[in-house]
Amino acid sequence: SNMTGAVRDAFSDRVQERFGKKNASVVMRMKSGRGIRFWVADYRQPAGRGISQKAMNSNGQEYKPLIEDALAAAKNQSFDSVGFIWMQGESDANNRLSEVYEESFLKLVGQLRKDLKRVDLYYVIGRINDYAKSRPDNVHWKRVREAQIKLGKTPGNAWIDTDDLNGGNADNPDGDIHFPREGALRLGRRFADKAIEMINSKK
Repeated sequence: SNMTGAVRDAFSDRVQERFGKKNASVVMRMKSGRGIRFWVADYRQPAGRGISQKAMNSNGQEYKPLIEDALAAAKNQSFDSVGFIWMQGESDANNRLSEVYEESFLKLVGQLRKDLKRVDLYYVIGRINDYAKSRPDNVHWKRVREAQIKLGKTPGNAWIDTDDLNGGNADNPDGDIHFPREGALRLGRRFADKAIEMINSKK
């Protein structure tokens, strides 16, 4: 839900300004309120979590449209680099599914690399923001954030901080789960700057 059109537009403008519109293809696929399992067909739920088999039947349903959009946009062109931008995790934190978040993300990236035939695909993760820091039951929120940092620190990949983008102020110091429009624009630009840095480092 935080990957809005504003994020896409700000990201695309920045990347295409840097590399030229003809040299940068941006594909965006988002679905609000979805856990990571919706992109991972072989999702393994945490022991004793109790997600019903009926619910588990929806595992991976968002992956097919994502990969289809990416392949359609590629149009048999060749690309020097392929990156995956990921802003998700709030649902997994709120639904107490943090234990398998890292494993699930690696499954997703592995499938993308296989289907796109790009073992060199890099990713940039947006760490979920800290709006839940004052909640007494925020252990899963902390775990998802920690998993995202760990994943982002693996060689050839990256993560970005979003804590300053969620509208926190004197009246609402922890901010909100969703980014206001200005926060979304800054998120898009921040993702773009990190992606550009990653691309330049591989030259």
